[in-house]
Amino acid sequence: MIKINKNDFRNLKTLLVDKIITYGKFGNEELIKKLELNGAVFVEKRTVKRWFIHLKKENNIFLFLRNNGYNIFSVEDIDNYIDEIFEKNPTRATIQKLENNTKARKSQSLKGLYISSLQAVDIEVDSKKFIISPLDGMGYFFFHTQNVVVDKNIIIVGVENYQVVWFANKYEQFVKDKNLLFVMITPFIYEWLDGLENEYIHFGDYDLEGINIYINKIIPKLSSAKNYSMFIPENIEILIKNGSSELFKQQRELQNMVIEDERVKELEKLIRKYKKCYEQEGLADF
Repeated sequence: MIKINKNDFRNLKTLLVDKIITYGKFGNEELIKKLELNGAVFVEKRTVKRWFIHLKKENNIFLFLRNNGYNIFSVEDIDNYIDEIFEKNPTRATIQKLENNTKARKSQSLKGLYISSLQAVDIEVDSKKFIISPLDGMGYFFFHTQNVVVDKNIIIVGVENYQVVWFANKYEQFVKDKNLLFVMITPFIYEWLDGLENEYIHFGDYDLEGINIYINKIIPKLSSAKNYSMFIPENIEILIKNGSSELFKQQRELQNMVIEDERVKELEKLIRKYKKCYEQEGLADF
């Protein structure tokens, strides 16, 4: 992860708008090298003292920013970020909104379970009873070496965003049964789900990668599950219409997914129809 300051963001905006910027003006050599590596820019040396940075792939700049924790998809988002983070005294909620990239963060996560609930839930940790209580803005983490066992009547809700774990109460309106355990989808969860007999609900992002995770990574681990499904709200078409075209562009090459569930298949059709995706955390504010 690389920290990007106010001047760096302004230089990135100049590069995106003008397609070129002098090396000396940009100044941040580490950032330039990383952008070269991901194919976003190339450096031209015209004379000993005159070097230029050329824009090569615009989308790779935004991809780089999101991979480093900045929820930025456009030049306008850069302006908003500068205004909200550097020009004002930002609230915690503003920082969470503007610095949020769940798919990138998953690979950075500790190996274990990140969980929360809407009501008190009894579980066993290393054969000892433990109570999960609702904690607004917080969750629980159990290291992968700990044996976490839940009662079979608890519904497991797999989510793709840490904010849903931390602020699960915001999503209470979307569920009927409150006997739920929200679990962050990390590489370790695939091991934990294997052989689990509970009902499972996939509450992921409404994008092609979210569908791919559910179809090809989650479902194969649910052979013993009581039941499983993907949560898709009734107003999903409206959500997709108001979604992100940039996110779709990054994932449009995901093809040939074998989808047996008709509702999930319809979701994929909507995503491809509007060429947009919608991230799950947006439901809380819609």
